[in-house]
Amino acid sequence: MMLLIVGEAIVAYRREFSAAYTGPWPGGSSATTGYVAGRLGVPTVFVGGIGRDGHGKVMADGLAAGGVAIDHLAVADDAPTAAVRITHHGITHHGGAREFDFRVAGSAATLVTEEHLADLPERADWLHLSGSALLFGEPLAETALSALRRARAAGARISVDPNVRPAALDRPARSALVEALGMAHVLLPGEGELAALEVDAFALAAAGATVCTTLGPGGASVTDSAGTTHLDARPVRPVDPTGAGDSFAAGFIAAALAGGDAVDAARAGIRVAAEAIRAEGPMTVRPDPGLLAG
Repeated sequence: MMLLIVGEAIVAYRREFSAAYTGPWPGGSSATTGYVAGRLGVPTVFVGGIGRDGHGKVMADGLAAGGVAIDHLAVADDAPTAAVRITHHGITHHGGAREFDFRVAGSAATLVTEEHLADLPERADWLHLSGSALLFGEPLAETALSALRRARAAGARISVDPNVRPAALDRPARSALVEALGMAHVLLPGEGELAALEVDAFALAAAGATVCTTLGPGGASVTDSAGTTHLDARPVRPVDPTGAGDSFAAGFIAAALAGGDAVDAARAGIRVAAEAIRAEGPMTVRPDPGLLAG
């Protein structure tokens, strides 16, 4: 059994209001899902780009701490590891008001090519794509989409979290994301994301996909051909909501791979996300695999 994730590795610094930044924390949506899935016991391979620098070591060490296989990382000698500075103006389950200052252009994050994939897509049992992997530039975007196409053709299960604000998408990235959503067995959007992309969740469900929408403090809803089931959130005081959706995705995937149905997997995702937002930093939570069973 193997979960494959191809996407961005971005070291994060965070602060609340005008306080000093804390960090560096290993992060990036794709990397965070891989880390949490690994912590939950899922054999996970992450393919992403890092520089041969201090930030690259933070990323590699963070992934390895989650049990993620990192031997397919693309390590660049002449480009830095990507970084982001996140300023929180209030903390809520939905993230609150946040400012993101990305330092990705010219970084190693996008320097992931077909060569780095090797035969991983054909060996994967499940491939997860975060839409953010399609946003930051080439060749990462095309490599991630190629991995999805190859894994789908080889019979892997596919999950896609749109995880981007549609207004930030250029036309090629939007087209690639809509293509990816159409190939997914499981969609894990945040509230309103599919509508903003003009994608019909009910049409996708009627065609056989499962659409699990995260609603922050409102819980989650699971829609498939049988209808819609709503699940309540767990009451928790949020410390750092960055990566909550990525952690939910990891919990869902881990529970599904363990044999749970979509509703049970969503319940597991809620439990894992609740743990994640109680920890500072996007890749610091240490979820107990027992959360998958309740």
